[in-house]
Amino acid sequence: MDYRPYYPPITLRRIFDRDRSPSPSASNVTLRRIFDSDTARLSQEQEAKPSPNGLIPRPRGALSKPNHGGYTLRQVLNWNEKTYKCVQRKKEGLHEVCEEYLDLWLTFPNQVPAAVVMFLNAARARFPVLNDYQDQWPAQDFAAMYLKNKAGADKAKLRVRMRCTNTSQTILDG
Repeated sequence: MDYRPYYPPITLRRIFDRDRSPSPSASNVTLRRIFDSDTARLSQEQEAKPSPNGLIPRPRGALSKPNHGGYTLRQVLNWNEKTYKCVQRKKEGLHEVCEEYLDLWLTFPNQVPAAVVMFLNAARARFPVLNDYQDQWPAQDFAAMYLKNKAGADKAKLRVRMRCTNTSQTILDG
């Protein structure tokens, strides 16, 4: 019987001689690449460039996932605290516009497209600073986070109410 050890696909299914120790070099095993600082700087400069129409494009990555290649609105927008809070706040801000035009039980991707268009038009009218951004992506991101948090909080409250109702019903029955 011929001895042929099998190693995971990362080693590309190499077959090693019985005499040789199965220790592939790090260059064959690793999936990590190391770039010099000049390459990293160039990629950051390319990301920061505005689009050809002069509008600021949406950053790459997922919203509110800065540790996984994403971004946070506060960091990317680089607005002063007063402007950020003014746009975000519950009264007279984007949260109020969300409550006026969007279904608070649905997340942003699940909203009716016509409602999203009305929301974006109202947001643009109320906050002209959003006209500097391609597709008003900050308004979409503010709304996405607000609706995600609102839907989660409302569902949690509903679960607590259901538990309380079930507990009180059990006490009354018992």
